[in-house]
Amino acid sequence: MSKYQLFIVDDHKIVRDGLKAIFIGKPNIQVCGEAASIQEAQDKLANINPDLLFVDLKLPDGKGSDFLSEYLENHQDVKAALLTAEPNKVDLKKAEEAGVKAFLTKDIDQTEYFQAIDKMLQGKKHISGAFADVLMNESSELTPREIEVLHGFADGLTYKEIGAKLEISPRTVETHKNSLLSKFNTKSIVEMVRLAIREGHIEA
Repeated sequence: MSKYQLFIVDDHKIVRDGLKAIFIGKPNIQVCGEAASIQEAQDKLANINPDLLFVDLKLPDGKGSDFLSEYLENHQDVKAALLTAEPNKVDLKKAEEAGVKAFLTKDIDQTEYFQAIDKMLQGKKHISGAFADVLMNESSELTPREIEVLHGFADGLTYKEIGAKLEISPRTVETHKNSLLSKFNTKSIVEMVRLAIREGHIEA
């Protein structure tokens, strides 16, 4: 039986070791390498051609979704999975557009890992429950101006300060705020900003 080669990118050794242990018992999967950062992955993958790629979302030197967007553009035959404990809409969408086949939360059991790989090898998608929840609860698309207003609130600026920075009136800032509250289905600016950060619209 031919073995599919799996490469793992995660900055936590315990996660990498755990995944390797899972696949020891999978006769058609062989872990061919691992990395703790994007840079290390890029260096090692220059000499390795895996069939499967498991990448953590949050890495010390960047986001796994950004790395996968770049890598899969030149390696379209590789089946990739994004791993995370905290899925968010923006990174999920970016990875999905890049061609990522599986979206896995780190609390799943080994059976689901096997199911995900089987689907990936068939060219199908596999989405863990938490990722599905993100897709189901995604807010309406935000306009570029709303993103700018969000950044202002996240920085603790007042309506007047945001208006001056964006060269709009405080009343217009309030209009954007009301639209944002509606799109995020929140009642306060604090709650709205927290949700925007969690969904990846803005950085913490």
